[in-house]
Amino acid sequence: MRTILYCLTLSLAACGGTNGSDESRDASGAPPARADSSGEDVIGAPLHQALDKAHSVEELNGERKGGLDAAIDEAN
Repeated sequence: MRTILYCLTLSLAACGGTNGSDESRDASGAPPARADSSGEDVIGAPLHQALDKAHSVEELNGERKGGLDAAIDEAN
């Protein structure tokens, strides 16, 4: 059961979070890098976004596991 929840969560995370159209992506499928004059980390920004998504998925998995554990404890 946990494996199914984990796979479902990963597939939802992979499908979600797309903003923008496919037309704005280059041949590799990555969105174009924005050149801001504000000094923003253009190269590391996609990495930080991916890490934020990964942390969100971990939190969601933890919450679901906690709920599942509580339900099992109540059933016993």
